[in-house]
Amino acid sequence: MASPSENFSGPAAGAGDVAMKRRFDYVAALRQQMPESNFRFSNAMIIAMAVVALGYYLLFKIQIMELISVWSKNPNFSDGFLIPLIALAFVFVRWKTLKSLEPRPSLAGLLILCLAVFGQVIFSIYGQLQFSELSMIAVLLGLMLWTLGWQHMKILWLPAIYLIFMIPPPGTLYVKITGPLQVISAAIGVSMLNLFGIHAVRTATQINMQVGTHWHSLNVAQACSGIRLLTTFFALAILLGYTTNRPMWQKITLAVCALPVAIVSNSLRVALSGVMFVTLGREWARGSTHASLGLLMLIPAGLMQLGIAKLIDVVSQNLFVSDAEPPPSGRGAQPAGSTVTP
Repeated sequence: MASPSENFSGPAAGAGDVAMKRRFDYVAALRQQMPESNFRFSNAMIIAMAVVALGYYLLFKIQIMELISVWSKNPNFSDGFLIPLIALAFVFVRWKTLKSLEPRPSLAGLLILCLAVFGQVIFSIYGQLQFSELSMIAVLLGLMLWTLGWQHMKILWLPAIYLIFMIPPPGTLYVKITGPLQVISAAIGVSMLNLFGIHAVRTATQINMQVGTHWHSLNVAQACSGIRLLTTFFALAILLGYTTNRPMWQKITLAVCALPVAIVSNSLRVALSGVMFVTLGREWARGSTHASLGLLMLIPAGLMQLGIAKLIDVVSQNLFVSDAEPPPSGRGAQPAGSTVTP
């Protein structure tokens, strides 16, 4: 059977056939340049990975059970169940690249692994649960670097570090984060309520709304501070930057913009809760309706994040594209240094 290039050879080949031949040759050249790996998962490697996973679970069994308990009982941290899934999504989008890389174990990973395991033992003895949970990520990083090497770590470090969002922060730190977010959300929410035609004033995190001659209060609690939305939007921003071919400064900008997007979205949620409180009744501003409203905020937040990404593209094109025009080519082009005489 003739090869594709042979089918288009000969004097009878037309212009379309020649173009098609060039496409075949171009695709063939690309395939030759694509990195191929002979790496395959053997039965011994699968057994070794299962043993390592079992050892990891036994080492951090108490911490894993504690995290699941917190995620299940505290609604402020219920998004912890999603964080490992999002981290796996990061790995999935780069899976083809990871498969093409050859594992090159690094002894630096073994050093990190030993230090992390030693730290886990010390933290467990002295009851430092918070640091023990951080040791889970350090052990994972050490394992990956030791068994896979630096080339894999260039891709896998972000999914591993992202797991830090599944760990609830210490109580004092959580209050310091949610406190300002509550005040900001309440302040912007009051401004939005006034735009909606509802007279409202703010006292700390409490919103007072006037309906006729009566005043009604709506409190922005810790659960309504927007910390959960911030974690979710930060994940979406990282995913957007991780799955697109962008310069590092654009990826960092998208991640940083997750904060104002979360604040605006949560303030809109607070304002809409106030509108439903006034127009439909108190029960519409609490319970499942209030929680569903938080999920709906993913839509405007996603649109804002995509708008920011589009704005970054426009700005980068206008600022970083050279103003110099390419030299003319083809028939009629003048050589450098020549002049045209009338």
